[in-house]
Amino acid sequence: MENVDEAILKLLVDDSRLSFAEIGRRVGISRAYARERVRHLVDEGIIEKFTAVVDPAKLGRSVSAFLDVRVSPSHIDACCEELAGTPEVVSLYLMSDLQSLHIHTLTDTEAHLDAFVREHFFSRDGILGIDCKMLLRRIKNRRGGPRL
Repeated sequence: MENVDEAILKLLVDDSRLSFAEIGRRVGISRAYARERVRHLVDEGIIEKFTAVVDPAKLGRSVSAFLDVRVSPSHIDACCEELAGTPEVVSLYLMSDLQSLHIHTLTDTEAHLDAFVREHFFSRDGILGIDCKMLLRRIKNRRGGPRL
């Protein structure tokens, strides 16, 4: 990847609303070349989409929990499909052992988190184990912050 592209990506991660003229000014290239490079990054799939980062706490979703769930391999697909469709799940990953899910949830209260866990895990066939940890404090976010 060209140094220009890396500089453009850094700018867009911080503020995806920058104009091509502003990107060009900050990187030291023309507006037209900035537009061409951004289009290339999109076409190559390096930039997946432009989005807004929302502070979940300001929307009342301040309970952030991380669940590590072991699921019987024969139940993984159904479990993933169900969880991916819930508003509480903001990230869902299948881990390399092919039976562990790593899940990030955001809820408004601990009671809502408890109800979510009870509904989706306690009475479900194929759940082999669950570990839940609640976030105390963010030290370092990935670029772009938490996603809803």
